[in-house]
Amino acid sequence: MMKGYLTVFLALSLSIFTGFILFLTFNAVRNGEKVRFECAADIGMNAVLSEYHMELFERYGLLYVDASYLGDAPAVENVEDRLRFYVERNTSDILSGEHGPWGRVSPEEVEITYIETAAAQAGASMRSQAVGYAKDVGIVRKESGAAENKNDFALLDGSNPLAVWSRIMDQLSGMELPLIQNEQGKWEEVPLSNPADWVYGLTGSDTLYLAGAGLETLNPVGVELGSFISHRGAVNTASKDRAYEQDEEVFLAYLFDQMGCFKDYREGSLLCCQIEYLAAGKGSDLENMKETAERIFRWRFADNAELALADGTLWEQALDAAGKLQAVILKAEFADPVAESILYACAFLESVSDLKTLYGGGSVPLRKKQHQMSVEKVLSGSLYDGSGDSGLTYSQYLAGMLVLMDDYRLNLRAMDIMEMDIRYRKGNIGFCMDWCIERYEALLTARGGGMGPMRLFRKYGYF
Repeated sequence: MMKGYLTVFLALSLSIFTGFILFLTFNAVRNGEKVRFECAADIGMNAVLSEYHMELFERYGLLYVDASYLGDAPAVENVEDRLRFYVERNTSDILSGEHGPWGRVSPEEVEITYIETAAAQAGASMRSQAVGYAKDVGIVRKESGAAENKNDFALLDGSNPLAVWSRIMDQLSGMELPLIQNEQGKWEEVPLSNPADWVYGLTGSDTLYLAGAGLETLNPVGVELGSFISHRGAVNTASKDRAYEQDEEVFLAYLFDQMGCFKDYREGSLLCCQIEYLAAGKGSDLENMKETAERIFRWRFADNAELALADGTLWEQALDAAGKLQAVILKAEFADPVAESILYACAFLESVSDLKTLYGGGSVPLRKKQHQMSVEKVLSGSLYDGSGDSGLTYSQYLAGMLVLMDDYRLNLRAMDIMEMDIRYRKGNIGFCMDWCIERYEALLTARGGGMGPMRLFRKYGYF
């Protein structure tokens, strides 16, 4: 009888222990499937980031995944396909083989729910990476110092000495000339013969021609700007909980180190004068050169005019030259405006000389303490050449233009240049900076051997 009880007890116990062991085995297999899925998801997310755009990294030191994958058009679906490929390779394609562990993992859905691109916060992502790269490799450039002179650049940029000079010349044109009786007894006007007239006639001339800048090496081809980020309208500009590094001086150093300008060209780009494009935003090297040249000239004219008008000796020379004109002798009210127009002519000639110096590789102070102006140079009727080995170089004047730009425009134009450079290379027709991914979030779903799907949410990125 006792043996019968033991037999029943052992049978019941064995069934209970067997069920418990099977339950533990089931959970072990289920947890193993979850771990395998998590590992596959992490490997896949990292593997997608490993496919960063090599040419962008080699050319600009920036780490991004190009969502076009060298195709015609970028899309989130391209990234999803790559992520799905890597997850499948590390689950159903490999681990379910002859020597695979118990259980199975079958990916069902891969959805990219969020991307953060180079265009995040109007290019702040790109700028942050550029600043980090410049600091890592130790880029140091003299152009960075332009940020220290930002107020002086702004003051000169707000001046328009040519407009003031034009008002003086209009005033003189509106004044009645004195009359004198000729040999026939008829009254006729005495011409003013202002020595500043010939210089004023140069104001409509091409600034680059006056500066003697050699433009033979410029790329004559124009670029259709509509397809680049600053013109087509940036997309994917959102970001989450990011504090980007925006150091102005370091970013200037990066731009001048990575991009070319007049006489310091970078090969393999649609535009030779890339820094000039950042400042002017036109579709050809010549247009950008013209606009930046006119702006530099305006700055130099403003500074030189201020010096001329404050120079008592130069005023005396101008009044003396004006006083020798017959019209001024006959009508004294011509004296002051004629003298002032001569001073502006002095400043104009000095500014042309400054521009020649800059395009010739020399330096000119942003704010001069001394000048070479003299009325005699206006009276002699010829341009003159200057020289300078102190002050700012041409590229530093360009840097001044960049520090006056708002970050939004500068970032987008910098990305224009990057797109131009990368698209110039074979197989990159669909490259867009606002589809270059730095961070992304994904929701992954898989089914294992147990009940119910497995869901994972992952966020990965370079920074």
